Amino acid sequence: METSRQPTLDLGEYRAVECLDPESSGVNRWLAVGPDGAPSIVMAPDRTWADDPGYRLRFWSEANNSRRLTGRGTAPVRQVSSARAGVPWVAYDCFPALPLTAALAAHGGPLPAPVVWNLGVLLAEAVLRAHTQGLVHAGISPQSVLVTHQGALLTGYGLMRAAAVEGTERPVVPGVDEPSLPPEQRPGSTRPQPPGDIYALASVLLLAAAGHSQSSLSAEPGGVLARCHATDPAQRPPAEELLQALRGAAPGNGGELPPRVVAALDAQASRLPAPPTSVPFPAQAQVGERVVRRAGDQGTTATAAAVSSPSSSGSRFSSSTPSRRTLLVTAASATAGLAVGTGGVAAWRRFAPESRERVPRPPRGVAPAPLWRFPLPERDPTGQLPLLRGRTLIISHKKGILGVDVHRGKKLWSRDDVLPSRLLDAGGGNIVVAGGQDGEFLLLSARSGRIKWREKKYSAVESSNQMTLLLAGADGVVWFLTEDYGADDGTKMAVVAYSLRKRNKLWHAPLPPDYVETVTQPAEGTAGPALLRSELLIANTGFGAAEQYFTYIALDRESGRRKWKREYQDLGIETSDLVLPRGDNTLIAGIVNGLRSMSLSSGKERWTVPVEGGVDDSSAMRNGVLYATDRKLTSYAVDVRTGKVRWKRPHENPEVEGRALGGMTLTASGRTLLRTGPAELDALDPQDGSLRWRLATAGTRELSGRPGNAVVSAEGVAIIDNHDSIYALPVD
Repeated sequence: METSRQPTLDLGEYRAVECLDPESSGVNRWLAVGPDGAPSIVMAPDRTWADDPGYRLRFWSEANNSRRLTGRGTAPVRQVSSARAGVPWVAYDCFPALPLTAALAAHGGPLPAPVVWNLGVLLAEAVLRAHTQGLVHAGISPQSVLVTHQGALLTGYGLMRAAAVEGTERPVVPGVDEPSLPPEQRPGSTRPQPPGDIYALASVLLLAAAGHSQSSLSAEPGGVLARCHATDPAQRPPAEELLQALRGAAPGNGGELPPRVVAALDAQASRLPAPPTSVPFPAQAQVGERVVRRAGDQGTTATAAAVSSPSSSGSRFSSSTPSRRTLLVTAASATAGLAVGTGGVAAWRRFAPESRERVPRPPRGVAPAPLWRFPLPERDPTGQLPLLRGRTLIISHKKGILGVDVHRGKKLWSRDDVLPSRLLDAGGGNIVVAGGQDGEFLLLSARSGRIKWREKKYSAVESSNQMTLLLAGADGVVWFLTEDYGADDGTKMAVVAYSLRKRNKLWHAPLPPDYVETVTQPAEGTAGPALLRSELLIANTGFGAAEQYFTYIALDRESGRRKWKREYQDLGIETSDLVLPRGDNTLIAGIVNGLRSMSLSSGKERWTVPVEGGVDDSSAMRNGVLYATDRKLTSYAVDVRTGKVRWKRPHENPEVEGRALGGMTLTASGRTLLRTGPAELDALDPQDGSLRWRLATAGTRELSGRPGNAVVSAEGVAIIDNHDSIYALPVD
């Protein structure tokens, strides 16, 4: 195979050895040697495109965001260039590897069908994984597919988005050949969507199997590739269907790479010295991971999808290649208060004109651009946002309730006959809603919005004994508060346990009069009800409560029997700081200038961590570590068993200190900690509290200078509440 052996591109700390796809226009893949001597495949635009500041920034942003794509069929990202690089690049940890076009040239024509279907399974898995995370690859082409001894790997994430600012035409897409562009994308003015990835992947497989991306194959799996090329995107099969068809066509045995392709891979490996073998492995490294050293790192792990070459007698694709999500390592953007995002530039975010004035040194990384934004000008800012089964976000607003696909931002359903005052995850994909037309509560399907049943027994229409507050739900049971306004001796308050399956009352437990305040629903982490393994805790939040200090009454979950009552003298009766009871008989709470752990049943102090002022009630907990923020926006990671402070990080902007508390939210994977400030949203590393990136907004348009609060996270996405809109940020 002939390749360009006179590299002229500056790849920073990587030394270019040869261009692997010289026929590719605008973006190429290079065989290169990293600073540690290890070979890599590096993708970079040519000098013509790199000289365009807008394209350079978009390419770099997409390359940064591609770190989120991991697992089988995806080339693991080893390193991304600095934002200041004259030529942006992304290095992949796979060697040896050939672009599909080079593999076809080495073979002398189309590949055998079994080989193509095996390659296709890996690529379809990668596409399905991306779509499941709410991502669109938007860069699939024969050049972006790398063939290795272990199978196919995708590169080129976001090349279509990088080609032009969203909403403008893309006359040319560097690095993507025209046959791989779906018809709806050729004008270039619309945002890439998942069906476009399906079209492009089918083009790649047809080229590999027949030598032309628009060919038809008599032996194609179930005619699915032809459907992938439907002009109407809605008629194309989803990635899951394509993957199933390819798996059915892939041979159980056989399907090895042709000898000439294997020889070309081995020849590439022989042209470079063997990678260093003395890099130490950390104790926590898992099987299938290896240490990857980056500039300034002490050593991190990344998935090694293709780290060694089998013998040249043939390559069999492994179906058990281990994989793990790599950490997002973008860092803070502190320039001009406007974060430039990755994953494409959102429609409501534009690149600012270049300034001739001196600007601060660019950051190591940038905040991701939102995947979608859902405007809700009629939303009650105190409303809840429960996430069911990691897929459906339930949003209440002033005119009703709706369900939104959390990964796509698509409205699934809407109802204007329900005005919820409280939402509660009932399990099984259902949600309990308090606030029917007649004050009843009801069970609603989160997926379809269908009302399964209504319970009017505790409504104002049916009884003087009304349900006034939903408390908790678990295992097919919901606990709620009732107030009987018809009693002769004043209003009576009680807790009711109700079976959602049998639709009947399980038990009824009286409470002291005015013991609980029912006007507003307490947020999680505040003084309010809490459900433990065997107990339901009821806090004395009522205005007429007789106790002098903050108090819990513990009721048995099964019978409603009162087990104990405890006053906590360290906590004021109107505390607004963190109050977090745990199932191990521990209560963690904010006190004056402190964070304290005490015995839940006795109130005895266990440890205290000094803090500035109070502790925000929006904390995060994982693996025995509590993440919290004080009134100075100093963040803490505290071992809840010992009280040891693992790390403490003050806020970088002193101007915001003392103005607002900062909430903490962990992403679904636990790999990113989101901290809410008065003017920005910070992404922190949970291991050491270091700042990865900062989302700060400017202006008075959709975000109105407020990034919003991170409220919930699903796989690969964090949901941000901006009061009059909801938007999703790609994470991890």
